[in-house]
Amino acid sequence: MQTAVLVVDDEARVRDLCVEVLGGLGFEITTADSGATALPILKTGRIDVVLTDVQMPGMGGIELLKTVREEYPSTDVLVMTGYGTIPQAVEAVKLGAYDYITKPFDVHELKRLFARLGEKREAADENRRLRERVKSEQGLGRLIGASAAMQKVYQMILRVAEKRHPVLVLGESGTGKELVARAIHTYGPWRELPFVPVDCGALTPTLIESELFGHVKGAFTGAVQARPGLLAEARGGTVFLDEIGELPVELQSKLLRALQEREIRPLGGNDRVPLEARILAATNINVEDAIEKGNFRKDLYFRLNVVTIRVPPLRDRPSDIPALVHSFIQRFKEPAAEVTGFSPEVLSRLMNYEWPGNVRELENCIQRALALGSGPVIEVRDLPSGLRSGGAFEADASSKGKSSATLQDLERRAIVQALEAAGGDRQRAAKLLGIGKTTIYRKLKEYGLDDATEAQAAH
Repeated sequence: MQTAVLVVDDEARVRDLCVEVLGGLGFEITTADSGATALPILKTGRIDVVLTDVQMPGMGGIELLKTVREEYPSTDVLVMTGYGTIPQAVEAVKLGAYDYITKPFDVHELKRLFARLGEKREAADENRRLRERVKSEQGLGRLIGASAAMQKVYQMILRVAEKRHPVLVLGESGTGKELVARAIHTYGPWRELPFVPVDCGALTPTLIESELFGHVKGAFTGAVQARPGLLAEARGGTVFLDEIGELPVELQSKLLRALQEREIRPLGGNDRVPLEARILAATNINVEDAIEKGNFRKDLYFRLNVVTIRVPPLRDRPSDIPALVHSFIQRFKEPAAEVTGFSPEVLSRLMNYEWPGNVRELENCIQRALALGSGPVIEVRDLPSGLRSGGAFEADASSKGKSSATLQDLERRAIVQALEAAGGDRQRAAKLLGIGKTTIYRKLKEYGLDDATEAQAAH
């Protein structure tokens, strides 16, 4: 669809020039000779961009800008101004105008201004589409889950993906910190450039400086040729420093200097190489405690901690477990296997377990169940011993005081939890449970849940 531009100026020659230039670029142009005549055109709701003069008889450009920002917030405003009214144009930018151009303007300058605006609108549209996808789908990239806790993570990812600021990702082991970093890279404008993950805890202590910063030929025994290092190999892409809390303190100092100066000095060399990559870092340690103990530099923490994203542990988002399990089944099952889901008791046990290993532990659990299971549905017998014994199972209020919950209790609870995870959609809940549509309707009636789920769906 063409971008609709409204040109507002009391001079006919300016309007005609804008129509000629912008129309030639493929924009759909409408004109108005004053702010007052522009208002009914704006009410049609078809205008994407307003290009207005600052000084006009009657309603001027500043007043028109205020009206547009208040009543049509998705419409961008550009202002035109003479040399004597530049302060008004600067005020307009402060009030929310995208930019201004001075009259008499150069045609190429007007084209460049609209090209920049087009890039900005395209990025905003892409972000909006991504947010809509996050709401309609079960996750973002390889991150799975539609819980409120994960929605906050997705929103942060989309907000920081367009910028080059460092981001520190915090969370327990197994929560998916690298997936968060990859999503930031994937949904940003530098997605085509390298993503370089660096496991700081796995690097050989004697070679870690060379691995990160590179080295020149002859820098140490065995350095038969120069090597650029991981920070340089990413070029303008992304370097992800996983478990940065494991980096030796002496190298933290060198990393801090590289981040501050945006330069890298290879080991044994004097020349400096520009640091062009964006830096993302992650750790599962308590950084404040590490700083207090002298194991982590406070100034490096402040440099990395421009934006923080905290990944919630799995126990804080149990409603995501059915979607995660379904995703793992689809990913790991044998091509010819007829695995369709899991029994209600399995779901109940999965959702009441504490998951100290978080999503990674759940993933391993499902891989094991698929390897050992023989039927189309994962059963309790296919789970690891801790889940089979029910030791991690916590009874709800209806079964407290009993030595264990009955199978009916487990089944009822699993159905309720599946419905909650499916947002009240019975067919989707049945798919998550691995049972048929008629079965879930029968079970809902059997457990007296039919009216409650209808009320939930209506709500």
